[in-house]
Amino acid sequence: GHAGAPNDKTVEDGDVCHIAMGGEYYCYASDINCSFPANGKFTVDQNLIYNAVLASRRAVFKEVKPGENWVEMHKLADRVHLEELKKGGSLKGDIEELMAVRLGASFMPLGLGHFIGIDSHDVGGYLVGSPPRPAED
Repeated sequence: GHAGAPNDKTVEDGDVCHIAMGGEYYCYASDINCSFPANGKFTVDQNLIYNAVLASRRAVFKEVKPGENWVEMHKLADRVHLEELKKGGSLKGDIEELMAVRLGASFMPLGLGHFIGIDSHDVGGYLVGSPPRPAED
């Protein structure tokens, strides 16, 4: 896929496969990513990361609703990632300090997601008359 180009590497035991895929239907696009262990079993470190992502996904799904602020959902995902990685021993430090320096961006550099529609990475923004964009902390 485009996210892993060039993608002609031979998959080996211990690798994590990342598949970025999507389809189009009547000019509307979709986009999804999936990661899994090539040999069917995560290493200890891979399992920690997988479960941190799963926990953040569940936390966001629990909180998201119409009208919810996208930036707040992104921050929730970052916070849960950091908390889980700290619990697993991969991170040290105060979660509030790690959030303040945006350490979560190291693990999720593209953010929580992106707009989809006519294109798989559709343009988006803030229209006149829409709620004001929240200030970044």
